[in-house]
Amino acid sequence: MHNRRHTSLAVALALFVAGCDTPPTGPRADARRPRLAAASATAILAQDLGVLPGDVRSEATYVTENGTVYGRSFASNSEDSPARFFRWTSSGGMVQVGSIPQLPAPALPASLPVPAPPPTWERTIPLAANAKGEVTGLLCFTGCEEPFDPTSPGTAHAFRYSAGAGVRDIDGRFGDFGEPFGLEPLWMSRGWSINRWGHVAGAYSDSDNDPVVFFWTPLPGPVEEFGQFVLVGGAMSVDFADMQVNDVDQVIGRVGGQVSDPCAFVWRPDLGRRELLSPGVECQNDSGSPGRALAQQIEGTLVVGWARFPDGLHAALWRVPALSREAFPKVDANPYGGRDGLTYLSKGGWYFQLYRATQASPAGPYLELVDWGDGTTSRRTRARIGAITSQNHVYARAGTYWVRVYVQDAQGRWGVAERKVTVKP
Repeated sequence: MHNRRHTSLAVALALFVAGCDTPPTGPRADARRPRLAAASATAILAQDLGVLPGDVRSEATYVTENGTVYGRSFASNSEDSPARFFRWTSSGGMVQVGSIPQLPAPALPASLPVPAPPPTWERTIPLAANAKGEVTGLLCFTGCEEPFDPTSPGTAHAFRYSAGAGVRDIDGRFGDFGEPFGLEPLWMSRGWSINRWGHVAGAYSDSDNDPVVFFWTPLPGPVEEFGQFVLVGGAMSVDFADMQVNDVDQVIGRVGGQVSDPCAFVWRPDLGRRELLSPGVECQNDSGSPGRALAQQIEGTLVVGWARFPDGLHAALWRVPALSREAFPKVDANPYGGRDGLTYLSKGGWYFQLYRATQASPAGPYLELVDWGDGTTSRRTRARIGAITSQNHVYARAGTYWVRVYVQDAQGRWGVAERKVTVKP
C-alpha cells in the first residue's frame, strides 16, 4: 500500500522530518531481565468501613469515581454465609441497599489466532480486554488444560492483541523451545488486566522463582521489540490472578512469600510500591492475610477491598496519594486540535504522526517511541523536546489503528498520548 502521491502537506512534512530530526533509533537495554521497581517503605493504612448492623464481616468490591463504595456484608465468617449489599459514603457511612453496581467487563473474543513460531504455541487464552477491543492473556505452550487453571504450572507468555496488530507475544524470553536466546524452560508470564492505553498487568516468573506482579508498556525493554516489563510486586508462592491496572497506570495486587499471609500493595510510576495495610498489622503475620485489594477507581487512585481490624475482617478503603506526574514529560499527539479519529490516505498507507512534548524541568536526552497500532514501533532519541515534530509510517493494510506516542526522559519518566487513525483501501 506504499503510495508516494500525497498532498503538499505530506510532502512538506517529509522534508521537515528529513531535515530536522535524527533517524529513528533507540538505545538497547543492557539488562536481560525486567527492571525491578523501587519499593517505598511507607505503607498506606486502611480506613475501616465497618459492617451492616448485626453482621461480623464485610468486603468492598467497587468504588465510583466520586468515592462512593459498594460491597457485601456477612452475618458470619463462614464462606457460605448469606450476604447483604451495602453502600458507603464519607457523609452517610454504611447503609444497606438492594443491589450494587458492577461495571460490565468488555467482552472477550471467543477465540484468537495463535501467532507463528517460534515457539509453537498450543493455544491462545484471552483473560481481559479494554473498551477498544485490545486483549491480554497468555500464549500457552505447556499446561494448557481446559478450563484454564491459574495455579497450574506450565510455560506461557503474556500477549497483547488488537484488531490492527493481531496477537503479539510481549515476553522476549523464548527458552529452550525457541532460540536464539537459549534460556531455561518454564519461563512464565500471564496478562491479567489491560487498561485504555493497552498497558498490561499480570504475573511473571521462571522455573527458579515464584511469580511477581508485572506492569508492561511498549517502551524498550531487555529485548527491544517486546516492550518493557517492570516488576512491581514481591514474590508470591501462587499466581493469585487478581492484579489490576487502571487508566492512570496504577497497579494493585498481592505480595507475600506464604499462601496464607500475603498482603495487598499498590504501585504507580510516580509513586513506587506501597503496602496496603490496616493499622497495627504487618504484611507478614501469624493471623493469616492482613488484607486484599479487590477494586480501584478507573481514573482515580482510591482502592477498596478488605483488611484485618480489631473487630474482624471489614471492608477497607485505602486513600492512595494523588497523582504526581508534573515532572514527567507531557505529550500532545494532536497538536493542531481537530477530530479524535482521523481518516487518512484513501489510496495509500503512508502516514505522518505529528506530536509535541514538553517537560517542566528538561531532563534529556529523550526517547520518542510511536506505537503504530499494527504491531510495529518507531523510535528515536533527541537531546531536546518542545517543537512540533513527527514520525512517519507505512501501513501495509487498511484498518483502524490506535497510534500512541511515548516520550521518555533520561530518568525513565514518560508521558503518552494517542489518536485513532483509519486507513482506507
